[in-house]
Amino acid sequence: MKYVLSGFRTPKPGSLPELIKAAVDFYKGVDFPGMVTVTPTVPVVSTHRPFEDASAVEALDDAVVSGELPIMDSVVKLDQLSATATRWVLREIVANINPDSLPKEDPKYIARIILNAKTGMGPELLDVVLSNHDKLDAPMGVSASVGNLSTIILSRPFAHLEDITKATDVKEVLAGMRGKGVINWNHLCESIERRVTRVAFMRRP
Repeated sequence: MKYVLSGFRTPKPGSLPELIKAAVDFYKGVDFPGMVTVTPTVPVVSTHRPFEDASAVEALDDAVVSGELPIMDSVVKLDQLSATATRWVLREIVANINPDSLPKEDPKYIARIILNAKTGMGPELLDVVLSNHDKLDAPMGVSASVGNLSTIILSRPFAHLEDITKATDVKEVLAGMRGKGVINWNHLCESIERRVTRVAFMRRP
């Protein structure tokens, strides 16, 4: 099973450009894959590092605990540009996106739907999400916080903002989804958030 470790940083007032540059420079200076995304309207600068398996994540944790993480100084510099403590989230990749749904160009945007389950409804929500994922031929990737199924995240990259915002016949889309037996998950969710972030840097595995 694959994992993604994400760090979310809110820049100090006036430090957004500097924090973006520092995050991009960080990934340019290392030899592992990763991505930097920006939500300018919030603002938040996020870093995302994929891991092949749990043992790779555990090795990182061991290095942090022992004080032997070579990149720690660079991470601290990023934290120093942040107004608040970095929020770290480790997610497990539960289901992959269909390659046919990926853009032909390098993506500039990532669209996410964040499903926050009602108390105790996380496992049932994940079952519904995965069922719909199969019925719709895997249009988005699915991930969940490790050890906590209360938040399910659906993600899809897009080459351009227009690809996300261009007009669509909503009635036609809904009719097509019903025809494939898609199950409504709204009754299982406490809240549903939709976010669009700009990709500032990406290095693929």
